[in-house]
Amino acid sequence: MKKLVIIGFDGTIADTAPGILYCMNTTALSMGYNPVAHDALFGVIGVSLEQGFMNVYGMKEDEIEYAMNQYSKLYSIKGEEMILIYDGIAESLKKLKESGVKLAIVTQKNERFINNMLAVYSYIGDLFDTVCATNVEQDMSKADMLRKVCGELEIEPAEAVFIGDSYVDAIAADEVGMDFAAALYGWGFRSKEDAEQYNCKVYLNKASEIDYKLSVLD
Repeated sequence: MKKLVIIGFDGTIADTAPGILYCMNTTALSMGYNPVAHDALFGVIGVSLEQGFMNVYGMKEDEIEYAMNQYSKLYSIKGEEMILIYDGIAESLKKLKESGVKLAIVTQKNERFINNMLAVYSYIGDLFDTVCATNVEQDMSKADMLRKVCGELEIEPAEAVFIGDSYVDAIAADEVGMDFAAALYGWGFRSKEDAEQYNCKVYLNKASEIDYKLSVLD
């Protein structure tokens, strides 16, 4: 078993799509863009918000700063409330914790938002040894975040596994020499075939499978 399990938040611990879609669409409408349906979020949640606005609505680079500010205001009011914790995730993570495995979150969600959410859902938040998220003072890629977590916990990347639901997560894990577990129940991969293009060691069809499917990794 690995010494460290790192997991994303959007699409792996919680379904945050309703809040993200609401805030992105409301922001886009205020800027003259048409709203999109839920399916447009496949492959977008998990990448940077800036890239999401450009990919989904075709926004130009000089519009992104305004969009980001509007989105952040909306998300702090409404988006944080519109999440659903996946069934079985708390129990599965608790089993890993009880077995002696360290747990960490790596997410490109704003540090303030993720800390607020983990405080509300403390039965989840209290399980983690560290959380690495986006903040205005540091410009880190997801691979940088994985390295930072490993450094903080003094565990080599080869002794860790990253659970994510997108190609961005898979590429980041590969870049740092870390095993990757694909969460097929999130908003990144549409199917197992999508995930098979990357170097996945485990495929997770639901959150409750995490503890026993990761037990095969060494």
